[in-house]
Amino acid sequence: MKIIPTFITHKRILPLFTAVSLMVPLKTAKETTNLLPNVFNSAYIIPNSKSLHKNVIQGLKIIKSVNFQGGVSYMFDSLSVKILKDRIMRQDSQIVYKLPIKNTKNVYLEPFGMFGADRPNGKDIRPHLGLDIFVSPYSRKPKSPVTIYSPIDGVVISHKRARKDDNVISNCITMLGVDGRKYSFDHMARPTDYKDSIPLPTVGTIINAGDKIGYVGATGETTMWHLHLIVMTDEELQKQVKNQSIVDMAKKSDYCPIRGQVNPLSEKDAGPIAKLLNEYRVKK
Repeated sequence: MKIIPTFITHKRILPLFTAVSLMVPLKTAKETTNLLPNVFNSAYIIPNSKSLHKNVIQGLKIIKSVNFQGGVSYMFDSLSVKILKDRIMRQDSQIVYKLPIKNTKNVYLEPFGMFGADRPNGKDIRPHLGLDIFVSPYSRKPKSPVTIYSPIDGVVISHKRARKDDNVISNCITMLGVDGRKYSFDHMARPTDYKDSIPLPTVGTIINAGDKIGYVGATGETTMWHLHLIVMTDEELQKQVKNQSIVDMAKKSDYCPIRGQVNPLSEKDAGPIAKLLNEYRVKK
């Protein structure tokens, strides 16, 4: 993995090494250019791979969102994601999948962490549209950081960072894989959780399967140290927005919007990654 230093202008983030030119114009000047040094505080990570062209993210637009708790998200807009998907899609036979967390003795899935399970939220019940992967007994903070690895080649399309003084909004990244699916990694650790921290990959970071993308944490609405993994497809999104029961379910909580979430353990829905994820259920 090669780290390329960057500098920031009013409209673009440009690598100093001109042989790898990644230019990402911001949508508008209003989207607080003065905050960019804090958000894009890590250089673009360019793996030594020919699988993704060096200009794959050229011309795509980044937008900013601030939620009610003050958490900040930066992401490619919907049109940019569509363009990016067309640029990076590969045939299934060309794709390599890897486990997001090494399958050690402390890694396990709990029944209530299954896709679609209901979770209590005060007096209400809300849907849980993802897979929880636990990494330590009783879900306590691991003594040593547990690394999260990219399960597939792709590009980071969303980067969400929590405020330092609250634990409602979690650290989370979403990447678009070369299979056309989106993969979201939630509750990731804060930089202060461990001495040697891995910076969250910023929007536009090109990642290979097996690259380190962060540590398992407990940021957001949880007290348990685990990885909340979501797999999404555009085909499922089209079905969900037309399904009134799913629309009603999503209204139960702002934390579970309709995003095209599929069952990560179903190979029919999530593809080859499901076979790997089911390895966590095998008794070791």
